Amino acid sequence: MDKSMLKYIGKRLLISAITLFVILFVLFLMTRLMPGSPFNSEKLSRDQIAILNAKYGLDKPVIVQFFAYLSNMIKGDFGVSYQLYPDQSVAELVMDRAKISFIYGIAATLFGTIVGMALGIFAALKRNTIWDTIATVISVLGVSIPSFVFALLMVILFGVNLQWAPVAYNEAQPITSSVLPVLALSMSVIANVARFTRTEMISVLGSEYITLAMAKGLDQKTLILRHALRNALIPVITILGPILVNLMTGTMVVEQICGVPGLGTILINSIHANDYNIIMACSFLYAAMYILIVLAIDVSYGFIDPRIRLGKGE
Repeated sequence: MDKSMLKYIGKRLLISAITLFVILFVLFLMTRLMPGSPFNSEKLSRDQIAILNAKYGLDKPVIVQFFAYLSNMIKGDFGVSYQLYPDQSVAELVMDRAKISFIYGIAATLFGTIVGMALGIFAALKRNTIWDTIATVISVLGVSIPSFVFALLMVILFGVNLQWAPVAYNEAQPITSSVLPVLALSMSVIANVARFTRTEMISVLGSEYITLAMAKGLDQKTLILRHALRNALIPVITILGPILVNLMTGTMVVEQICGVPGLGTILINSIHANDYNIIMACSFLYAAMYILIVLAIDVSYGFIDPRIRLGKGE
């Protein structure tokens, strides 16, 4: 890796750190501006609420609370739960559930990317035929219909009627319990990847260097995999970052439907309960993942296409 690329990565890391700081500050202010407090129970008197606020430092000025939170967060301490799981470590609560949501997001992205790319390549090679039309219809449906609708349909059809998979998440059957939610989440990935792959493949297959390669007698498999697909991958990779993070956030409703104890479930519950620390940890984790994924994708451009690497160097 040359110096220009290292300098570019360093700049992006600095910008990412500043962006995360700003996001954390805004999130902190937004939680404090939410109506109510973590201690909304009618059973608590004013004196008891004042004691609880003093115990957790919520009686101090907001800016003092923020920098105290930031200092602890840098050490890996995201505080404790106020309401949902009193005095339990938020870091442990969130990470346990983030693993499940992350696995679901990765599985749906991988499956959706493979199927979507195959569908997009097939549609490009069968351009303006009935197969191209079918692939386009599938892509439009995948983009138009929300993942939670697919989840409901799959639960009713495959879970309730056919009983091929568990209706709700079962810790004793983690793999079979994951089939329906992963398939539901992957539909949007399949649709988006197929659309982008088809468009880029048609553009690449019509370029001059592909025509030259065909004139030299290269077989279709080599032409597609070694030449056309590599150039068509860049825009596809561009959308995979946002897609992955959107899947992580989009699992909230799907997790509720399928009874999955993931990150989305605990975030929704913490918002209802005004559990500040859990809201902060979940939201910050989403933001950090988004920024890191976009950074990784941006850096990966240079390894996929040397022209981009040279452009960054300049």
